Amino acid sequence: MALDDMNEGFLQVTNHKEHPTNKAYKVFFFYSEEESSFFETQLKTNEIKYECGKEETRKGTVYLFGIRKTDLTTVGKLNYTTLGKFRKPLFVNNKLKYLIVGLGIFILLIVLISYLMNQ
Repeated sequence: MALDDMNEGFLQVTNHKEHPTNKAYKVFFFYSEEESSFFETQLKTNEIKYECGKEETRKGTVYLFGIRKTDLTTVGKLNYTTLGKFRKPLFVNNKLKYLIVGLGIFILLIVLISYLMNQ
């Protein structure tokens, strides 16, 4: 499974692409060995047949899993479970999180006061 035609653009929304040579397969890919191990364990637990491999790219090692499209519904759920387990929080810093929430509330209050004064 080669990543030659895979787009590694700035904004990668999904972690799966069409298989470059076999249209009956979809390729799921992970940039972390820990994520790929968890995904592989999930595949084995659910008795999903797959091909696996790894490849070096500009972003580092990519772990590849070729999955038959007939198993796509089940594998899609396993993929989201894997991504959710290793997801990083949107706001790492709690102070930043509270600052943004406070700023939002402040703006809403200004809008509300402005609305009430113009009635």
